[in-house]
Parts: sequence; structure tokens; C-alpha cells
Amino acid sequence: MGFWEAAVIIVALVTIGKVMSGGRWNRQTRRWERYSEHNPYVRQGVVSNPDAVTKADLARINERLATLEKLVTDPARRLSDEIDQLRR
Repeated sequence: MGFWEAAVIIVALVTIGKVMSGGRWNRQTRRWERYSEHNPYVRQGVVSNPDAVTKADLARINERLATLEKLVTDPARRLSDEIDQLRR
């Protein structure tokens, strides 16, 4: 391979790399498109909205935290009764 062939290959590789790193192939752009309202899959409900998933997880964690707080603050007898009730 001669000098000019190597130079053309290097220029082609750099050009392809620059094209891939900008525009639609950019990682940040792909992340935005994945959850955008303009994405038809998001509008149809195929892709879940991360905010809705986070809110559902937070609600579930709050319920578990309330149960744990109740167990911790109750006297020992009520604690054992609650544990037995949860086991059933």
C-alpha cells in the first residue's frame, strides 16, 4: 500500500467517525429520541416513560417504608402479631 492509498483510507475513516459521532448517531440524541413525545413508539405506549416507572417505584417504596415504620414504632407484642399476619 502506498502513501496516497493510506492517506485516503485515513481520511475516509476520520470522515466516517465524524459523521457517526454527530447528528442522529449521537448517543445523547438517541437517548432523547427514545423517550420523546414525537417518537411514535412512545405515543403508542410501546416504550415506557421512565418518569412513570420512577413514580410507580417511588410509590411502592413509600408503601414499604410506611409498613417498616409502623413495625419499628409499635410495641413488641404488636410487632409479633403484625409479622404473623404478614406471613399468612
